[in-house]
Amino acid sequence: MRRGYAFLDKDVIKGRMPLEKIVDLLFTTTVSYREIALEILSWIKEKAEEEGRPDPWVSRAELSKFINERFGKHRRSTAYKVVREFLLPMGLLALDADRDRYRVSREFARTLRRLAEAYEAWLRLR
Repeated sequence: MRRGYAFLDKDVIKGRMPLEKIVDLLFTTTVSYREIALEILSWIKEKAEEEGRPDPWVSRAELSKFINERFGKHRRSTAYKVVREFLLPMGLLALDADRDRYRVSREFARTLRRLAEAYEAWLRLR
């Protein structure tokens, strides 16, 4: 479990939001994590579109090359930390080890739906 707190302002969350706003909600205090998460997720989607891939995914080698080139020696470990400790556990990314690739995952959305369902169920209890 991560330390800290979650704060979702009901007035800020809309049915359509750009990735930047979503990432801002998830990484409220650590600007570098927010920037890295945004860059990685955006790049994966762009790379998949460029390559004509029906789903947004990149190989491990492609992601590694991107991280090394984009973040360099000093921020590389932070980028891997964002992937390993945030994007994967939160369900924004998924690792398909059999195919040796990372894909942008829908599990994050499913997780939020389950949270909403759990809250609704709690409200119905008497």
